[in-house]
Amino acid sequence: MFRRLRSWSRRDAESAGIAEEMDLHRELRERRLRERGLAGDDAHFAARRQFGNAALYRDQISDLWGWSMWERFLQDLRFGARALAKAPGFTTVAVLTLALGLGINAAIFSAVGAVMLRALPYPEPDRLISLWEENTRPLSAAAKYSSTGAQAGSAGAVTRTTVAVANLDDYRASGAFEDLAAYDLAPLNLTGNDTPERIGGEAVTSNFFSVLDVSPARGRTFLPEEDKPGANLVAIVTDGFWRRRLGGAENALEQSILLDGKSYRIVGILPPGFQSPLDLGLQSKNEVYVTASYPAPLLASRADHEVNVVARLKPGISVASARAALSATSSNLARQFPSTNQWIRAAMAPLRDDLTGKVRTALLALLGASGLIVLIACVNVANLLMVRAAGRRHESSVRMALGSGRAGLMRQLLTESLLIGAGGCAAGIALGMALMKALTAIAPAGIPRIESAGMDWRVFSVSAVIALATSAIFGLAPAWQASQAKPVDALRTAARGMGGTSQARWRTALTIAEVALSLILLVGAGLLLRSFSTLMGVDLGFATDHVIAMNVNLPKTRYPDGAARLRFYQQLEARLRALPGVRSVAYANRMPMRGGWSSGIFLDGDQGRLAQPDFQAVNPGYFETLGIPLLGGRGFGDQDSASSQPVAIVNLEFARRLLNGGDPIGHSVQRGPGAPKIVIAGVVSDIRRSGKEGDIKPEVYLCAAQTSLYPVVLADLAVRTAGDPRSLVNAISNQVWAIDKDQPVTGVQTLDEIIDAAISQRRFQTLLLAVFGGVAVVLAVIGIYGVLAYSVSQRTAELGIRVALGAAPGTILKLVFQDAGALIGIGIVAGLAGALGLTRFLETLLFQIKPTDWRAYGAAILLLSAVGVAAALIPARRGASVDPMIALRQD
Repeated sequence: MFRRLRSWSRRDAESAGIAEEMDLHRELRERRLRERGLAGDDAHFAARRQFGNAALYRDQISDLWGWSMWERFLQDLRFGARALAKAPGFTTVAVLTLALGLGINAAIFSAVGAVMLRALPYPEPDRLISLWEENTRPLSAAAKYSSTGAQAGSAGAVTRTTVAVANLDDYRASGAFEDLAAYDLAPLNLTGNDTPERIGGEAVTSNFFSVLDVSPARGRTFLPEEDKPGANLVAIVTDGFWRRRLGGAENALEQSILLDGKSYRIVGILPPGFQSPLDLGLQSKNEVYVTASYPAPLLASRADHEVNVVARLKPGISVASARAALSATSSNLARQFPSTNQWIRAAMAPLRDDLTGKVRTALLALLGASGLIVLIACVNVANLLMVRAAGRRHESSVRMALGSGRAGLMRQLLTESLLIGAGGCAAGIALGMALMKALTAIAPAGIPRIESAGMDWRVFSVSAVIALATSAIFGLAPAWQASQAKPVDALRTAARGMGGTSQARWRTALTIAEVALSLILLVGAGLLLRSFSTLMGVDLGFATDHVIAMNVNLPKTRYPDGAARLRFYQQLEARLRALPGVRSVAYANRMPMRGGWSSGIFLDGDQGRLAQPDFQAVNPGYFETLGIPLLGGRGFGDQDSASSQPVAIVNLEFARRLLNGGDPIGHSVQRGPGAPKIVIAGVVSDIRRSGKEGDIKPEVYLCAAQTSLYPVVLADLAVRTAGDPRSLVNAISNQVWAIDKDQPVTGVQTLDEIIDAAISQRRFQTLLLAVFGGVAVVLAVIGIYGVLAYSVSQRTAELGIRVALGAAPGTILKLVFQDAGALIGIGIVAGLAGALGLTRFLETLLFQIKPTDWRAYGAAILLLSAVGVAAALIPARRGASVDPMIALRQD
């Protein structure tokens, strides 16, 4: 080792010494030959012949005393860099092709890693569990049941619901959890200074932060005695709220804030970057946390399902064991409380899986598509390497004829491939960073933690492995082919510009694979485009143009009952109707796309005729504002008041599904055995309340003026305008503040914007897969063009002879197009088989479109065939224009 190090550090001196010693040996041998009578020049050359190959001896000495492996590697690197620099076109295309595949893959992998792979921002996040309940009650079974419908996650069955507070202690006692906590959205009006603001908040049990194992950066968490009705009102705020609204004051823990007209003392400030499960799973970002303080009736009612639940498993308890314990608890509750719990089952899943359930399939589909792009890029690079190796057969043959070993030749070609891989990796990571920023910028807000996507060691590692594997695997084939050639045969074929049939077969196979992979991507993109087009064509049933919607949430402290809230909205409606440009005004508990509520009913007083339609409390201007036509009977009017006969308006689906298509006018509904009978006075057309993807459901509209009929609160406002609805936002807000200066106006959006946000995830998925399909087509064109162009160049002599013997240009064009047709046809057949097998995984992403939709397959085949023919056109015309004299002279 020490001799090698000394030899490495003194390379020049050692080389000079070795050369001097060899010269001395030759001179001594030459002197002896002269002494024996051999003439001067004859003695000189005889001595050199007897001494042997000096260059070989120097290499052997270098192997013994030097670092030959590294020296050869560095030599190969220098030679490879020079060779690639002499072919800038090939190098640029190869590096950019690989960079495109790696860049797309890196960006998608970063997004998937941020959403699905990165651990939740809590200590020991794998022990955190999301718990919910599922209502398996058939419609014909009577049961006491009520639910808010608000859910933090998306796992479980379609019957998933929030949890009854009264069941929490039983689930806690199942033995599977260290503890569990309840939480729910609780937006609050912040008043008392500056402009009133609607703050995102949560009502949580006192142990919420201890279950998450999170401690405030300042102050403390809630005390158990503070989580009771009538206790002192306290709040914990986020670091962002402390800095934004409290100016980062050091004495913040001594301050109080007005929330919904009540004074809350701040007892804690959360650490920077804290996110609750609702922040991770929903679009809103909550800033204030207050105690839930559940009232006694709710604590005793197992029929009211109101809250989300997060739990922490005991150490050593598996998810399967916890599920079994919860199932046993549910069975016990069903036996003890059959009227409320007979059809209720507790369910659970790891918190991360629950929060990412809605986007898991879409992200995996995009990750798979990006993987196909990488494969197509790798196949393209392999084809380029094949073509380059074939073009260098003469060079390789000369090197082998001069004594270069097969291993050395393979090593040199592999080194060039590795240089291309390294360049593609570096460019791919740079492109991936740019694509990742663009991806997060256009991503819909509902994808949890997408904003935290970034390049980390995992992305770099995956990109490096793909680049090196591509270079090694796809560079090995042409290197092996070059090393197996016989120098004499290779020189003979090189003179005629031929590359050998084996390499031609490899290039053809790779191009077919490229076409097949491209078709799979195109079919997937076509299915999503068809699905999105179908979705956009769905009729909502209500008019969205020129309508602005907003929330005006009135606090119970100032508006304690329905009558008080009704008076506020009636005054606001009168003021807004007087504004120039306002055509009509609507208010309700919720506007379409913003939620709603459902309730069990008896039809015509018959307790055996059960149903559970959706309900809404609306004013008379609701139907005019949303453009919902009245089809029969009458609408709401001034004659409908708290003291008049309760009336309702239903939709056509109500009549079809619940009255067998009969006329509903004159029938009545009751929301309970002792509830008043509500007479149906009118029928309106159907709408899709939950958006284009939602189903049409039986709907009952109650008159907002009859406040005793509904348990929800009026909170949403909509205004139809003659012009741009955005231009009236300030005027509308001023009218709200003229009635009550402390009421914030929030959630301001046009109905068009609400609809657009609802389809944003589908548009995002469709856009990305369409882009991937386009990239695949471009790469496929490059591959087809490259193979056909090289094929034409290899057949120049043959084509020249054909032309010389009288072949028409059309015949030559036909030959080239036949080759192109064979490549495209075989690739399409293979791609169809792959598409039929893989696109079934897209089924959950499709809307009213089957994975075997023939239009999507047909469009993909036509597009790929068209671009394939276009790619073949240039080589075909080049072959048809071959000058036979030039071709034969070259031969």
